[in-house]
Amino acid sequence: MIFDKIKNWPLYFKHDIFESIFKDLEAITVDTVNGIHFKNENYYFKVMSYETQLDSNIIENHIKEVDIQIVLTGTEKIKIYDEKSVEIIRPYNVEDDCQFYKNVSAPHSVIILQPDFMAVFFSQDIHHPLFAVDSNTNKIKKIVIKVNEKFFA
Repeated sequence: MIFDKIKNWPLYFKHDIFESIFKDLEAITVDTVNGIHFKNENYYFKVMSYETQLDSNIIENHIKEVDIQIVLTGTEKIKIYDEKSVEIIRPYNVEDDCQFYKNVSAPHSVIILQPDFMAVFFSQDIHHPLFAVDSNTNKIKKIVIKVNEKFFA
């Protein structure tokens, strides 16, 4: 997992494709329509809006795609687990590149994702998004950039 300011992306991503990804990112604003953008065989942007929750039942990881998650507005708490802290409730599905879990013990990390920061989740990073930061939910606008894992090898 990487958690850092977006502007520091060149410290982590060395492949030429990331120049295109972060240039495309400049075109996404709070006014961008929810949905899939810049889709090609190497990456795509998934733009979404939703209300954070006091409890979330989505615990997941991905194998073929690495998530670069960025919040445009609002804040979101994301819990991160290792494989010993979860049980599989839906085995990996190649169609949606996702495996789902339930937690059986506490997360090893918690991050607060807010504008100007990015969280990067690799296949071993089992993440549990959607949480409100405190007892007040808030509406967020978020981008998940799905990048083919081959660019990180």
